[in-house]
Amino acid sequence: MRLLVISNMYPSETDKVYGTFVRNFVEDARRRNADGITELVTIRGKRKGAAAKAAAYVSFYSNALYKLLFKRYDIVYVHTITFTSIPLRVASWFRRLPLVFNVHGDDVLPETSMKKGLKRIAAPMLPKAMMIVSPSVYYRNVLREEFPSLADYTNIFVSPSGGIGPKFYYDRPKKPASQSITLGFVSRIDQGKGWKTLLDAVALLRQRGISCRAVIAGKGAQSDQLKNAIKEMNLGNYVEYIGPQSHEALPALYRSFDLFIFPTERRAESLGLVGIEAMAAGTPVIASRIGGPSGYIVDDVNGYLFDTGNANALADRIEKFHKLDEGMKLRLSAGALDTAGEYRTADVQKRLYDKLLSLID
Repeated sequence: MRLLVISNMYPSETDKVYGTFVRNFVEDARRRNADGITELVTIRGKRKGAAAKAAAYVSFYSNALYKLLFKRYDIVYVHTITFTSIPLRVASWFRRLPLVFNVHGDDVLPETSMKKGLKRIAAPMLPKAMMIVSPSVYYRNVLREEFPSLADYTNIFVSPSGGIGPKFYYDRPKKPASQSITLGFVSRIDQGKGWKTLLDAVALLRQRGISCRAVIAGKGAQSDQLKNAIKEMNLGNYVEYIGPQSHEALPALYRSFDLFIFPTERRAESLGLVGIEAMAAGTPVIASRIGGPSGYIVDDVNGYLFDTGNANALADRIEKFHKLDEGMKLRLSAGALDTAGEYRTADVQKRLYDKLLSLID
């Protein structure tokens, strides 16, 4: 198979978890497609400053256009439909492209005027694609709602963003009972990710006399706001901000948590892979009743759901877990691991690759 992968995000030495799912797809495709050709056009890591970003996109678009116009592929696999839409739309004026779109995040529910404009540019290409890949059933339904032209489109394939690698899976052993619990949060520190809801919940739990500490990992546009809020709320002894972590460090980090907190406020949270990564470590998850997480969190089975943005409700769920006996906590842990078992990388990637091969048979 001659495969071209186009994505505007890919890990780099300085941004090791940026676009990890794209890297995992490319590496797996190259292993499975050893007798064929797998090429990649991407931007590695994030750029700081308008000039650096502009230069990166000029190079990205030029490279993509050259390959789309002058080389032939069996499949052009495109991650995201917004920033990749410009070279695709231009190339499609001159030749028919064998497109497969992997649609996720705010592709479908953009929050900026620029992304909304790019969404309109991409929209006419979607019904013409060989296949569209959605990370969850939830997001497949959102996709159909947002693009009426897909009402009769039948080839939307659900594949959960590369799945979860074997290093994440861990059958949590029984441990001594503790009066304190460790809460975990791994995410970009950005608008809508719910970090303030977590801080408010920790403050409420302290008022209730519940012994807990929270560990927050990640970075983003609101990292400084997070650090300031921890200080202003006098939570320095109870909340530890450890900054960005490498993908390799995450399995051990998830195992160190008693509970994983996923307080996203974003309807565009198409799957919420971090929640499944935490469950693979046997860590129950408390998540907002919104987006992708609402599709795999089941109350009293593998964690709890709470009303989005409601710190009191989040504190109530954490307190409920804290008061469980160790046997019930282990049952929740086992339920989390069982759920994560459906997302193992080897199985997820094989199903997706086999589906791609079926398109060119």
